[in-house]
Amino acid sequence: MRKLFVLVISAIAAAAVVAGSPPVSAAPDSGVVPGLTGAAAKAAAGTAADKFLQLRREKAGRSVKPRIDAQQHTFWGPEPQLSSDADGILVTHSVVPDLRLSNSADVVYAPTVKPTGHSCIEVVTAYGIDQGGQVWAWDWCGTVGPAKVVPLDSSFLSTYASTVDGHPAFTVQEVQTDAGTNSWTASLYNVQTGKWDDLFTQSGSDQSTLNEGWDIFELYSTVDPSTGQAYYCSDAKGKVFESSQLQLRIGGQWTPATESNSPLQPTANPNPSDYSCSSLQFEVPTPNSNWRVTV
Repeated sequence: MRKLFVLVISAIAAAAVVAGSPPVSAAPDSGVVPGLTGAAAKAAAGTAADKFLQLRREKAGRSVKPRIDAQQHTFWGPEPQLSSDADGILVTHSVVPDLRLSNSADVVYAPTVKPTGHSCIEVVTAYGIDQGGQVWAWDWCGTVGPAKVVPLDSSFLSTYASTVDGHPAFTVQEVQTDAGTNSWTASLYNVQTGKWDDLFTQSGSDQSTLNEGWDIFELYSTVDPSTGQAYYCSDAKGKVFESSQLQLRIGGQWTPATESNSPLQPTANPNPSDYSCSSLQFEVPTPNSNWRVTV
């Protein structure tokens, strides 16, 4: 009877993911997300990781070198506030496995999520020219770089992705497990087992120095002088980047992101021209727990 009960609960959780609702959060108890670590992870992430670190340093006002010429850094999405006292985040992110960029200097980080409260981990979905799509566990309290890199290949899709709003997506949670040591664990929901798999764990001091969290669509892009549009605009034409069921863990309970605890930044109503892509559509089906960007 106990085994039957567990199977039923797992089936309900799996069905919730397919429907677009993340399962009830729990400590990872299934396994470990396979991926590259150490030097292999850094090599796989390539120059996209270098640009990513530069962006974060610029945002924190600690840039040590000038911006790359002719490139734009733009982003949009909710930013959970430190005042929310959240110590975890839970969200479902879309993936575009076949996306390839045509300009070697460009990277699309979408979505990328980091909890407020000086989390040690940011989970990034990254697309560049020198690799296919990847999911990164970015270490903010240790090496300050990609601690694990997981390719968006058929194995990842069959293990962690389900169809949400018509496109493949995976569910990630990042929670603080020890406030005293500022220890955090990021996990992905395994749709085959109905359990959480450990992606990365880290503790220490958050070297991003940023108080707010974020769950955003982010770009490092170059404008094609012949069209006046960024190269990614044609590369990703018709593609959808979506974040859904964004929740914050506040006082031990999961609470949907709202306009109050997670305001949209840098503006609630972005202008596509600011992103050098006139076809961009920005939508917020459920403020602010669900956002969507269509190229």
